[in-house]
Amino acid sequence: MVSGGMFNLPAELGALDSPVRVGIIGAGFFGTKLADQIESTTGMTVSGVADIDLETARATYDEAGVDGPIAEASSAEGITRAIDGGDRVLTRDGLALAGADLDVIVEATGVPDAGARHAYRAITEGTHVVNVTVETDTVVGPELASLAEDYEVTYSLAYGDQPALMVELCDWARTIGLDIVAAGRGSMYVDDYRFGTPDTVFERFGYDQEFVERYGLNPRMYNSFLDGTKIAVECCALANADGLQPDVPGMHLPTLEAEEIPGTFRPDAAGGILDGPGVVETFSSRYPDGSTTETDLSSSVFVVTSAPNPAVRSYLDQNDGRGYHVSDDGDYTVFYRPFHIPGVETPVSVAAAALRNRPTGAPQDRYAEVVGAAKTDLEPGTELDGGGGYTVYGSIETADRAHGRRHVPFELLEGAVLTSPIDRDEVITYDDVELEDSFIRDLRMDPASAAL
Repeated sequence: MVSGGMFNLPAELGALDSPVRVGIIGAGFFGTKLADQIESTTGMTVSGVADIDLETARATYDEAGVDGPIAEASSAEGITRAIDGGDRVLTRDGLALAGADLDVIVEATGVPDAGARHAYRAITEGTHVVNVTVETDTVVGPELASLAEDYEVTYSLAYGDQPALMVELCDWARTIGLDIVAAGRGSMYVDDYRFGTPDTVFERFGYDQEFVERYGLNPRMYNSFLDGTKIAVECCALANADGLQPDVPGMHLPTLEAEEIPGTFRPDAAGGILDGPGVVETFSSRYPDGSTTETDLSSSVFVVTSAPNPAVRSYLDQNDGRGYHVSDDGDYTVFYRPFHIPGVETPVSVAAAALRNRPTGAPQDRYAEVVGAAKTDLEPGTELDGGGGYTVYGSIETADRAHGRRHVPFELLEGAVLTSPIDRDEVITYDDVELEDSFIRDLRMDPASAAL
């Protein structure tokens, strides 16, 4: 399965007799911004919104400027009837919306097990899925992509979120004949943040309480951005979609100025830090003292490439600094997109799925895994709390090493109870925990027997 480009999508959307019917599950920041933009886009409409809080779902329609009748429904059949009758729909039940007669479901809950359930239901109902919940993808993305192929629908990463944009940049590089040395995303990572808790996360971001309350920011989610978990999750999605692997467990995570990237992310034989090419990596735009790099690329995606043709290498070197940077030996070039706009850009994925049955990034196989390591020394009987919490952080590892060492996929650890003592930074194995029963666990362990 390959990614779909966006050329001519506006014309194709404009030629439709009826708009693409989109259901959004999860009316948080991402889902709301997506709804805002879909309602400004020719050829698609938000037909249903699911959220456990109906007023939050209603507010999503309000912000998007939706007029006209909005119905409430609690079953897939009721949702379909209401939409067929010309209504927009609100529901508390994401599974019901996933089972309704829609063209595309966008899963944006951020809850891994719920994300797996919703994606599975939609795919088996013959509906395309755009998955914003990348945590789900790290555990069962390959299984969901395979299932989608069986049902002849699309399972896709969400354009505008960094994983899909990283995949796009890698596709671009390969299409024009460049070899990929390293690819990944920027960050604001600092080593000390690895052990940070939700209690202090907004201080590290520099947000005051009024700002936090005004935008309803989730401290655990924001803590996962800084403790390395989200970095690992998104780079794992890239690795599995593009056949890359982490060079070392957890990646190198150096702080780099933009012009330092190609010289650092090159093989050690050429003066860099990598054992070899074809890896996922992350750099930081923040120094340990809290200062930032001259160019803030914390929201960027990047690819470091080499060109087989000496004339092309020379041409790129001649234009060093004109939007990209070349290493001092002239052999490695970094190209980057300095921004991503979550939600607002995701209609690209919706259109690619609905019109072309093509993903904007999807897992090909399992090349990497996100595993969990302890934030502090932990005793038997401790219940783990998952991403952005107090007990564990996520770290990327090669799938082969993770499997061989019996490391537990990170998103299965929330709610698990330790049966062994764990030292700080120790990676948790299946021998160390009792895992909770969950659909995502069943789908990972035995896809053929998974049942909603």
